[in-house]
Amino acid sequence: MTPRTESIVTNPFEGKTDEDFEAELEEAFTVIKRALTEDGVLAFTYHHSDSESWGELLESLCEAGFEVTASYPIAADVNKFITGEAVEFDIIIVARPSQDREPVSWRNLRRRIIKTTKETHMRLADSQELSEGDIGVIEMGRAFHEYSKHHGAVRSGDTIMTAKEVVQEIYGILQEASDVGELDVYLDLLAMSDPSYSDLNMLSKGTKADAESMRRMKLYRIEDGQLILGTWNDPQRIAYIRTRLSGDDPESVSPLGKAQFLRYQYEEGKALGEWLDRWSDTESLRDICEQLADATGDETFNRLVGSDKTFDEYQ
Repeated sequence: MTPRTESIVTNPFEGKTDEDFEAELEEAFTVIKRALTEDGVLAFTYHHSDSESWGELLESLCEAGFEVTASYPIAADVNKFITGEAVEFDIIIVARPSQDREPVSWRNLRRRIIKTTKETHMRLADSQELSEGDIGVIEMGRAFHEYSKHHGAVRSGDTIMTAKEVVQEIYGILQEASDVGELDVYLDLLAMSDPSYSDLNMLSKGTKADAESMRRMKLYRIEDGQLILGTWNDPQRIAYIRTRLSGDDPESVSPLGKAQFLRYQYEEGKALGEWLDRWSDTESLRDICEQLADATGDETFNRLVGSDKTFDEYQ
């Protein structure tokens, strides 16, 4: 017989609250981590149906100093998974001691999670041995892995997101239709070392992104069979943005277009204040500059919106 009173569970009849469950999990993981060798691996099974409990698990695991590296399905009810009902997963979780955790915005992390889960699904979709529910479990593990690399440093606006909040978002990403658009696909292409038209098609498949619309916006073109991205220093992309800027509505230019134009002006040594005065939504501009810096490694985008400077200083 299992000694229920000593089990790590939520049981109001025995005075065990959700907070007790999370604290006892973290204590158990902390003891395990102390016992592991430097290159040790933690593997365990977990069974639960709601995002709250998975959030408590992830919070406890990360707080104890672990990083999720993989998950493997034992059983999953695919019908519930697809319809968004509570899913009774049995999963093997694999975790290792975490490395240094880098700060990241939720918007950037969300984009990575969508990209990772999409690539995982495409890689596994033709398997004869995995159900959609099984694939969903593996996708969730990959999403947990992406989050656990940044636990305690995921910023949404002025707040730091908890693991529970992130897990709820991950559930939504996995259960709902993808809302990936042209911007997400473009940023993913920017992050690649040598993107191709095949990459564009792969990233756009099953999303709201339209390749023809991206071509019209000069976000890419094909020259001699090669995919050329429309970046801030691409004459055709800048010409397209200039045409939009010459219109009557200063807000008709997308945040991406504004960021790329500012980057171009900055490189040319020209003042930015004239343009910034015309644009009201500086928060979106800051956000896209951070994403462009993240995708390309070009820290000039971050300097344009850095915490040590304000937009006013560039005027």
